[in-house]
Amino acid sequence: MSTAAAEVAQPRKLRLWWLWWLMGWALLAATINESLQRQVWKVAEILPNDKAMHFSGYCILALWFAGVARRNRYLVVGSLLIAFGGALEIAQGLMHEGRTADWFDFLANSLGITTGLGVAALGLGNWMVWVEKLLRVRK
Repeated sequence: MSTAAAEVAQPRKLRLWWLWWLMGWALLAATINESLQRQVWKVAEILPNDKAMHFSGYCILALWFAGVARRNRYLVVGSLLIAFGGALEIAQGLMHEGRTADWFDFLANSLGITTGLGVAALGLGNWMVWVEKLLRVRK
């Protein structure tokens, strides 16, 4: 079996997998909160425009979950994150509370997800394993 095939077949060797997943769910909760509240946090003003914020936020989410998921699950991760971003845009449109649905935001989200998963597929997908090795995490 080739190295690439073995990587796909084997589960990740994350020792703190539960912590990584918990932190991922916290990122999703923060994204929901940020997307559905009336006023955005000051952290949103770091980037020059709204679309750059959407792109980078969803790129980070994709890289995060690519770090937890096996490589053969990247398509599932991407599909779920795109659905998540779309659902939030629809929710913003239904709220009528100062936020509006913007399909260019959805496009920026989707491009960020695609970029994040592309970078993960090129080799950065093992970043959580590297962090655990650096921290010398043991069973």
